[in-house]
Amino acid sequence: MARSILENRIVKLEGRNPAGPYEYLTDEELDARIADGTTRIEAETDMDLADYAEVLSEALRAGEPLPDGITKMEIQGIIALFREVASTRSHHAQ
Repeated sequence: MARSILENRIVKLEGRNPAGPYEYLTDEELDARIADGTTRIEAETDMDLADYAEVLSEALRAGEPLPDGITKMEIQGIIALFREVASTRSHHAQ
């Protein structure tokens, strides 16, 4: 996939790719960010992150009303992100 002119300039100026904003983080920094995001989501939803992703996924499949203030695209993004993190975690654990 070709980068835009703006992305190329950011890569030149900052030395990192805006399409992969977390690539430059160390494993420890990435773990800390994931833990912080997970903690905030779990505190707000009063659910485990895996359970929350599953409930959202089921709601989409069943055509149920979505939580206030969350769009279908945002829910799909949350589910995809959760699956990506889970996949990356299982890959690194091997």
